[in-house]
Amino acid sequence: MINDTVEIVTKLLYEATRRRRICSLSLTDEPEPRIVHPYGLCQTNRDKIMIICWQEDGYAGTSRLPGYRNLSLMRCSTVELLDRHFLVRGDFNPADSSYQDWVFHVS
Repeated sequence: MINDTVEIVTKLLYEATRRRRICSLSLTDEPEPRIVHPYGLCQTNRDKIMIICWQEDGYAGTSRLPGYRNLSLMRCSTVELLDRHFLVRGDFNPADSSYQDWVFHVS
């Protein structure tokens, strides 16, 4: 059963993806938000739903910024649409074999 937070986060990410709005999103157990360009939600071959995004700023752990990220939808606790838009990168390929079943993605 999907909890209310996941449903709200999914709706906000859908809106942000559709309108190409940059977001601030927080994952549980991370000290600060991430600033991302949400490209869509994708189900993996292990039945996990991932947020596919380009991260420009914010918490990155040991990863370098900027760069693509696959973040767990189930760990996302908040999403805030910012007053900035993004352009889809030319190297983004939703047909790439690393993505399984899309829930939705930018076009």
